[in-house]
Amino acid sequence: MLLPHTLYVITGANRGFGKAIAHAIASKVNHTATMVLVGRQSDSLERVARNIVEKNPKISTRLISNVSLDSAMTAQDTILKPLETIVTHHVPAVTRAILVNNAGSTGDLSKKVADYEPQEIQSYMDMNIVSYITLISGFIRLFYPKAEEEEDTIRPIAPQLTLVNISSLLAVEPFANWGLYATGKSARDMLLRILAKEEDKESVRTLSYAPGPLDNEMQKHVRETLGDTKQKKLYTDMANENKLVSMEASADKLVELLHNNAFESGAHIDFFDP
Repeated sequence: MLLPHTLYVITGANRGFGKAIAHAIASKVNHTATMVLVGRQSDSLERVARNIVEKNPKISTRLISNVSLDSAMTAQDTILKPLETIVTHHVPAVTRAILVNNAGSTGDLSKKVADYEPQEIQSYMDMNIVSYITLISGFIRLFYPKAEEEEDTIRPIAPQLTLVNISSLLAVEPFANWGLYATGKSARDMLLRILAKEEDKESVRTLSYAPGPLDNEMQKHVRETLGDTKQKKLYTDMANENKLVSMEASADKLVELLHNNAFESGAHIDFFDP
């Protein structure tokens, strides 16, 4: 029987909420684990990796840097192919593999739907939906290859997979000026709900986690650029009154959900849910 060994893959891990998730995992994991930190900048990823290993020596780290989410092909070439090499050649057999899709963008929040130009629509969808579907599909096939691919894999035992989408209240509730962002989040949620119907729940589990209005650089950007004045005032008041959610608290809740592994596959869970 294999001893527990969890593989964590976190996109957008070099800063912000992705970094907070990595630190939350390091604080709670008490068995052997490998953490693959994925992001654009190698220097910041290296700093996160050093901090993780110092915090928890049971965790080994690997980095995938200089990534691109500009298209399905760049996501495959800069993330999935390096990940396949890591999993195949550098990581012992794992009992559970968790992919946390944290990377994404807001789009231009000063605009309404009628203001969008074709190129910005295409770019947004490529980064936040097309590349996301590519990563989800490729991650599953890495551990559960199709019949014609089985000869190429040397993974003897397929682990339980958990696919996490960092979602938002905007995936389920409409607000003005969030057209691209909300469309992307709702599409990602739905993909994981469909996966929960397609896959055996003991083998592949999915979760969309809405972390709440986080006290981070993204929320600062929202307050500075959001075109809807009522929402801007709401977020500004929350920031001034220290009512935004700390990244550490939200990351802790997510990691606790993953640790307990009792959520319904396909669920959308908000930070404020009991």
